[in-house]
Amino acid sequence: MVNVARGEPGVLIYERYIDGGGKHVHIYERYSNSLAALAHLKTFNERFASQYSELVERKVFTVFGAPSAELRRMLKKLGASFCEHFAGFCRCR
Repeated sequence: MVNVARGEPGVLIYERYIDGGGKHVHIYERYSNSLAALAHLKTFNERFASQYSELVERKVFTVFGAPSAELRRMLKKLGASFCEHFAGFCRCR
């Protein structure tokens, strides 16, 4: 999945972290905009979703920022909760 995501336009960050016990994986993804995230979801659904769901039990799925209405609808189906930005900055832009 990482190699495929590396070639997708608009994928800015695509990282996986695992805890010391090897039981919990934390995923951090960042996209340039909602269209890039939607394109990634389409590829993910076509290529990896069935295998992924057999291996991973999603416990928490939090989306930060302001996804488009279409992206919000898709992510809600996956159990996402949403947090809107209200303060702070990022020097990565």
